[in-house]
Amino acid sequence: MKTLSLWRNLLVPLASTIAISAFAGSASSGRVSSNTTAGPNVRIEFTNPKYFTDIRIHDFDEWKSAKIFGNEMMGALIPVVAKNAPGCTLTLQFTDIDLGGRYEPWKPQHSQIRYEHDYLPIRMTFNYTLTDSRGRVISQGTKSLLNALYLGWSSQGYYWENWDYLYYEKETLLKWAQQNVRA
Repeated sequence: MKTLSLWRNLLVPLASTIAISAFAGSASSGRVSSNTTAGPNVRIEFTNPKYFTDIRIHDFDEWKSAKIFGNEMMGALIPVVAKNAPGCTLTLQFTDIDLGGRYEPWKPQHSQIRYEHDYLPIRMTFNYTLTDSRGRVISQGTKSLLNALYLGWSSQGYYWENWDYLYYEKETLLKWAQQNVRA
């Protein structure tokens, strides 16, 4: 009897915690209207990621993958924008993304691995706006980045950068930002 009571006392709180976190997670990730990620000086928006060429990260749907992509890119862009355009805000509105490589689902033991090939380049199309602290537009436009030679880059730097699943996409976007974001 004590064992049953012990299991009940352990499992009920655990099950309720899992149920609450699952409900909260589905409520926050299922909102179609909330497709914006914002930081102190970078805003990333997506125009209907469901129709992007290839935005899927692991087994997540397009909306969750877009949120992950936005958070990763925003984290990489914040220091660049702060350095190159202090006090300004960069807004990127992605209209299409094609991540480098492809998943190969016919290899079930490697279904979470994105195989990168020379014939599958990175493509990102976005509208950008750089505004100053008063809201005046400094620069704006549309850009389509294509990087077919990304596999020629070597991952130089910290150890954990070698395992970053969006490493090449970040580097492609950072190169553009370092060359084009100026106050």
